[in-house]
Amino acid sequence: MENSLKIRLLKQTDLLSFFDESTLAKLVEHCREISLSSKEVLFHEDDLENAMYLILEGELEVFKGPKQIAVLGPGQYLGEMSLIESKARSASARAEQSTLLMEINEEHFHTYLASEPQALLSIMRTLSGRVRNDLETMIKDMRQLSIFTHDIRNYLSTLGLAELIFEDTIELLGGTNPNHKKRDGLEDMEKCQDVVQKVRVNLMELLDSSLNHVKKIKTEYKKSKYPLLPVIEETVAGLATHPQLQNLTINILPQGDSLEAVFNPLDIQRVLQNLIINAGYVTEEGGQIDVGLSRNDGDLKVSVTDKGCGIPEEVQGYLFKDSLTTKSDGNGLGLLSCKGIIEENHQGKLWFETEVGKGTTFHFTLPAPH
Repeated sequence: MENSLKIRLLKQTDLLSFFDESTLAKLVEHCREISLSSKEVLFHEDDLENAMYLILEGELEVFKGPKQIAVLGPGQYLGEMSLIESKARSASARAEQSTLLMEINEEHFHTYLASEPQALLSIMRTLSGRVRNDLETMIKDMRQLSIFTHDIRNYLSTLGLAELIFEDTIELLGGTNPNHKKRDGLEDMEKCQDVVQKVRVNLMELLDSSLNHVKKIKTEYKKSKYPLLPVIEETVAGLATHPQLQNLTINILPQGDSLEAVFNPLDIQRVLQNLIINAGYVTEEGGQIDVGLSRNDGDLKVSVTDKGCGIPEEVQGYLFKDSLTTKSDGNGLGLLSCKGIIEENHQGKLWFETEVGKGTTFHFTLPAPH
């Protein structure tokens, strides 16, 4: 490859863009080209080397252990940290196809860095920005995993009372509890079996989503046209054994079961669960939670209303932010999860209306099919 093309590629890399072209021309003259055949290894994880590589042609696969972590093409580089700190390689690299590289070793890099000492500040800024971006990505990933964990806890909570009913039913069928009729026990058993089965299926789907997120697997977000009322009814039925809702009435107020929207059923169940459980925390024993379904400017609107104490004005601006919670065992991620599902995944809207001393209604919209 001609030196002019190499200089242009070097000038486009963030780590070397601060060098002027005359300095880069001298650097190119002292750097050697390396040709790799398909599947040939450039270096192995834990190798001790002090060189950076710029890809001129072809592709390199970067992997850690058996897991591929990146595929790099022309104009991209790797191994730059070895020019700054003398540590073993953190990953392995091999050619995906016939590949041409330019090697910049530590000695040459330091020589030209010394000729432009102001470039050191630019390097530090570049590396600092890269570390900051990596940290922000890690924080985002951790937040998403925390949301998955929060919603899994909601499913697990519904199993608590189901286990107690199972124990009571087993005692009944064993004939040791004279206070129940056998028919009641069979109905309880069927009810528990249905709840446990639905929770198991939903948990498996949620855990699959969490695992895909950890593995960085890009999966298509699946939405389709469904009637919304059956999803609401199934969610409410599944929450029957949740300890926070045991002594409350959940009243469904639909306009009709023919109302359809475009959505992902599992995720909308997660939203409904979060909103209904939150309403349960502020509803007095024996109270009622209303779940409404209506049309809203061509879309469908779902509303969850409690008759609790309302949301204080000083708290309202923080409702959809991280870690805001009024529950002793909460982590503040439920509403954050709901907002992401409705507004990012479904292009809907999530909002609330509240009056201190009278209660709160959370609304969300879903697009109606066209």
